[in-house]
Amino acid sequence: MGTDLIIPEIILLEKMQETDRNFAPALWDGLKTEVIIANEEENKLPAPIRRKKHMLLSDFINKAINQPMEFSPELSPEVQKQLYRLHLFCCQQSIHCPEVRHNPLVLGFHALKEMKLALTGILISYRLIDPSCPYNWNRTFFENNILTHKSSDGHTIISFKNFPADIVNQAITEELVTDWLIYRGYGHNGIRTLMDVKNHLQTLPDYKRGGHPADEFSRFERKMREQFNRKELRKEEALDLEFRKTLVRTVAEQTAAQMVASGMSAQDILAQAFATDISKLTCPPAKPAATPDKKSQTPFPKPKQNTDYIENVISHLLEEE
Repeated sequence: MGTDLIIPEIILLEKMQETDRNFAPALWDGLKTEVIIANEEENKLPAPIRRKKHMLLSDFINKAINQPMEFSPELSPEVQKQLYRLHLFCCQQSIHCPEVRHNPLVLGFHALKEMKLALTGILISYRLIDPSCPYNWNRTFFENNILTHKSSDGHTIISFKNFPADIVNQAITEELVTDWLIYRGYGHNGIRTLMDVKNHLQTLPDYKRGGHPADEFSRFERKMREQFNRKELRKEEALDLEFRKTLVRTVAEQTAAQMVASGMSAQDILAQAFATDISKLTCPPAKPAATPDKKSQTPFPKPKQNTDYIENVISHLLEEE
């Protein structure tokens, strides 16, 4: 009977894996192993209590997977998809809450509480990285204006009040939802794991850990965006500098070619370039090519001609003198 208690949660994990392709298969295997380990204590309970918990857990997970969610105001299909991912994750997280283990009747309450925490952290993060959002949209504002509750038939209802639906559609992205799942999952290793995953095992020197989970998560997202913007700015500056260098190099090569054509030696060109203000650097006019005088031209013997021809040419030159 003990194994029956973990079957519903494994079904939930399989549904999460089906809707989430951002994590490695090894992670899901590890989560299933954790489920088995976490439920070993349940085997020590009397059979009636064990069956009751199994029934409550099965009903909760069945509704979480199959019952549609309701949103106010209406959101885009992509945002609804991300909220469903988040909903399944929050249900899975709440199952392992110590209070829920003691009293399964509060399972739905903790799932809604976890969902509200997730949405608060995500929307604060967006507020911190979008300068157009009002500054007074702090954690208290979102906690008061994000409502999560259940309908009488078990539907999860999420309402966003006092801020536009466009903000919700822009804020709840696949990247931010995945970051939250990493932050709250992975054995509750929190911000350390998220930092390793997002920042390639590098710490953020000016980042301060701790505080309320929504605040800690949003500060991290802000610092990551600042670091990304700095890198992009340095990249643009490097490209601009490379363009300037290429332009100067091209102009210098063309100018040097003109100076050589005008008859200047390499030494004169370097001396003028390094000793003169660049604004005064000028190229001498190119010398016109001299037209050779036919009389002054010395006919050269063609290869393989006999000596008689050469002697005639020399005699001709002597006669002219």
